[in-house]
Amino acid sequence: MRMVNIGNTGMTVTELCHGTLILGQLQANLTPEKGAIAIRKSFEMGVNFYDTAQGYKTYPHLALGLKDIDRGKVVIASKSHARSYVEMKTAVEECLKALYLEQIGIFHLHQIQSLEDLKGRQGALDCLIELKKQGIIKAIGASLHTIAGMNAVNNEPAIDVVFPVLNQRGLGIIDGNLSDMLKVLQESKEKGKFVYAMKPLGGGHLYNEVEAAFNFLRELSTCDAIACGMKDEAEVEMNVGIFNNQKASEEIKNRVHTVARRLVVYDRCIACGLCVDECDQGALSMGEKKAVVDDSKCILCGYCAAVCPEYVIRVV
Repeated sequence: MRMVNIGNTGMTVTELCHGTLILGQLQANLTPEKGAIAIRKSFEMGVNFYDTAQGYKTYPHLALGLKDIDRGKVVIASKSHARSYVEMKTAVEECLKALYLEQIGIFHLHQIQSLEDLKGRQGALDCLIELKKQGIIKAIGASLHTIAGMNAVNNEPAIDVVFPVLNQRGLGIIDGNLSDMLKVLQESKEKGKFVYAMKPLGGGHLYNEVEAAFNFLRELSTCDAIACGMKDEAEVEMNVGIFNNQKASEEIKNRVHTVARRLVVYDRCIACGLCVDECDQGALSMGEKKAVVDDSKCILCGYCAAVCPEYVIRVV
């Protein structure tokens, strides 16, 4: 598998990063024991890059999956919505303790939305800068769903790594489109930032075109690595094979596609009703506070996600 350097940090990671959001209570809600199986499998197949977050509640899954593995053999990225210095220091300490780390590879400001948002988290950024000076973290990052957020972090020299929503359909870019994101990522690279993409399969909506979706990103000069949520061994085997430039066999595709999947609407839903209007299967209706899914009617086509202004609809 192709290895890439994270700037001049001394860290070298696999092009494929194992995302852990899907394992936790926000999505598949696997137990740490079940989630650890996929993590261990990806490590055994050569992956050394793992992405988690304070809010994912997947530290136990990752810790168990990497049990007895020398932490020097992996690079872990985490993130926090913390705004103040004290909140961020607490978040980093929680991460280090939960994952049995003395040092973490990347720590992100989680989901920077705009310049105003970045300014409002100056205390948290100051904490990360200090912890980097102390050698407790090796690189400072920001995860992003917006073009406005990307513009803000591109102009912040303390941020070494950007982690944007990026896929071939532009799903999940809240305030723009794919063309807008590619343009701003070119600026990121010109400023020397390491870029790894999230949501390469559009929150699960592109899982029927996985090879094309991955290859689109792999061919971009503005994308260094790709984080993909993987919840079982079949997904790991298929994705690692693709990143090793092997064509996915029908057998492995069948194993992946027969895994039970469902449509999830996050609580951040603003109840705008656009998804209900878009669904021609009658699988979505408007509940008291958010859209409600009728699993018996949903065909996982993904059209609802394409019109969601908040990107809160996922296939897991």
